[in-house]
Amino acid sequence: MRIPASPGTHLSAYPIHTTITTRVSDMDGYGHLNAIRLGQFYEEARANFYMQAFDKQQRDTRILVAELTFQYLGEGFWPGAIEMGTGIAQINSSSFLMGQGLFQNGELLGMCKTVLVCTRDGKACPIPDEMRSMLARQSIKTTETA
Repeated sequence: MRIPASPGTHLSAYPIHTTITTRVSDMDGYGHLNAIRLGQFYEEARANFYMQAFDKQQRDTRILVAELTFQYLGEGFWPGAIEMGTGIAQINSSSFLMGQGLFQNGELLGMCKTVLVCTRDGKACPIPDEMRSMLARQSIKTTETA
């Protein structure tokens, strides 16, 4: 799957929000949030999405990350909190695109696009109907639907 255009640029576009308090250990030598740590913030927000969005997952079905892309748009700082927005940008037959936005003090600092693949027995499989419905309910709002 080729990753399409950027996800939402406003926190309100995302159905699920995660607040993360920054720590002094999140900083790099330049005094802003470390790029590697930002990747961990996206991961934490993605896990929070799973906990909130999936009622229950079929035990024989797994969701695996196939591709991950970060876009850095600004610097984040400590102390403070960041707000992560997470939602679904696209649903295909066996994969879907998750979009995330990272915000601090209302400013968009970065975006993450993740292609996730539904698998069963180690192979890609169609997304089950129940999961597909859940994903559709967690769509990122576009400017037309916001």
